[in-house]
Amino acid sequence: MAGALVVDPRGVAAGVASALAAAEQGVPTGRVVVAIDGDDVRTYHLSMPFERDPSTAPIARAEVERAVREAREDAGRRAQLAVAEDPALRGVATARLSEDVAALVLDGRQLESVLGYRGRALEVHTDVAVAPLVLSGAALATVASPRRSAFAVPGIYALARLVAESGIADAGVVRLGLDVTALAILRQRRVVGTRVFGLGRSAFAAREDSRDDDARVWAECVTLPVASDDLPPPERWLFLGVPETLLALPNALAALVGAARGAPARIGPLPPGTLSRVFADAPLHADDLVAVGACALAAGVYS
Repeated sequence: MAGALVVDPRGVAAGVASALAAAEQGVPTGRVVVAIDGDDVRTYHLSMPFERDPSTAPIARAEVERAVREAREDAGRRAQLAVAEDPALRGVATARLSEDVAALVLDGRQLESVLGYRGRALEVHTDVAVAPLVLSGAALATVASPRRSAFAVPGIYALARLVAESGIADAGVVRLGLDVTALAILRQRRVVGTRVFGLGRSAFAAREDSRDDDARVWAECVTLPVASDDLPPPERWLFLGVPETLLALPNALAALVGAARGAPARIGPLPPGTLSRVFADAPLHADDLVAVGACALAAGVYS
């Protein structure tokens, strides 16, 4: 790779295949998830309500399966419409990466399972991830095999879902990569949207003289709404991948969020210790947390 672009596709594919073989350690895997972040990768959070018969019959499994199926189909159509209306995605061929049920809400209560409960209003929340076809196709082709199934998720979504499932209800999650910034917004322990834009550590390293001005531009990009909820930005922001030399970035973000909310913002790093769903016997870094979140999605831990 050169300048964050793949200049030798065969070499990159061989490298990924070799790393996958080493990770398997001779035990073949049946399912693989690829976490990707790049320009124009999006996640849309969509909900679909269902009015139940006012009878006192408890919710059965068949009813839940039907509601989830219809909600996924509806979310897919609405995400496709959102992509078509997004100016940044016009002319870009996209594909749906995943459709994940994020929450089941019965009469305003979010429940781990609604089976056997009685209620009038059931709401299914679905997260739909989309990415440029060239990006998603290349990622899946690299790990494709007749003996394993593979799917892809946005890396920032996998990380943010892990944060939400660990009990953090409302926050912004920002991951600064080498060439991209990925962000997600959490509301009520749900990932209401994610976005990625092409501005990372390498760009700031090459522009030390204008770092403060660049930090303000970066913060403005981060605080652009990722969902149409018309709410102020979250008070709490958690970031990964920001070295001490780039503390101007979270400082600029704190200033913008504080001005928008009319009160100081809480902005700081995301230590693995705050994630109650994660247990490890070795130090974890930002990329490790993304991988952990992706593995949880692949294993259906939140289902």
